[in-house]
Amino acid sequence: MKPVREQLAPAAAAEIVACERICGDDFGCLWHFHPELELTLVLSGGSFRWIGDKISPLEKGDLTFLGPNLPHDFRNDPVAGRPVTKVNAVTVQFHPRFLGEGWLGNAGMGPVQRLFQRSLTGLQITGKTRETVARLMLRMLPAEGVRRLILLLEILELLANSHELTTISSPGFAPEIHPSDGERMEAISRYIRKKLDRPLYLSDVARHAGMTDVTFSRYFRSRTGKTFPNYINELRIARVCRLLAETEDTVSGIAWCCGFDSIANFQKQFVRIHGCTPKVYRKRALRPC
Repeated sequence: MKPVREQLAPAAAAEIVACERICGDDFGCLWHFHPELELTLVLSGGSFRWIGDKISPLEKGDLTFLGPNLPHDFRNDPVAGRPVTKVNAVTVQFHPRFLGEGWLGNAGMGPVQRLFQRSLTGLQITGKTRETVARLMLRMLPAEGVRRLILLLEILELLANSHELTTISSPGFAPEIHPSDGERMEAISRYIRKKLDRPLYLSDVARHAGMTDVTFSRYFRSRTGKTFPNYINELRIARVCRLLAETEDTVSGIAWCCGFDSIANFQKQFVRIHGCTPKVYRKRALRPC
């Protein structure tokens, strides 16, 4: 969907470093972008995240670092017949110039400058780095002023020197990011997610959006970087991954439940996206840490 520009709440905007806990049925956002950099730690809940042109299932402990104006969305979509796990997450947002103009040009700031450049396509934080950053973020929640700033600088120093950061979005991803048109695109997104567990065709969504098939197809790809079929398959696979990790249902049963009407196509799409079969993915997901 075309992302919507998000502004910080007045209370958060007054802070040099905004930090908040998100609790509830969802993350309270749609596909959006903002000039601040953002750290998001998912403690529980969540079905998938969409960062740039990459849709991935959310797992407990997921931690990402996103650069300015990178479109993103975190969702906690329910699956029919399954209880909804409440969202518990922590976000940290700060402007690139939070220490004033030109601070990144100072001697010794090269690693942080390179970190910010890498964050433009989104970074997933893993391993020991993830554990340490998560602890520091939780300490930021009650902290204020200088203490919160110091904790952020500790995080940035750690990330700037870590080898446990993985790029998320494609380097060439460049969607149209205009603040207009948000309601229409969110309506399209809701329509798609509502009908994801049954046959869904481009013509259905195009008609719902009030467009011809050809116009909608071009419109959709120019804003998401994806074809409509690839987007649908990736959303469904994200739901599949959640059920593979959380249930003992058969792989074929999960595939049907998530809207695939062909097991052969399901297997093909799963391997394309994750590079392994659903059974291998389930074994990895259930492997003790």
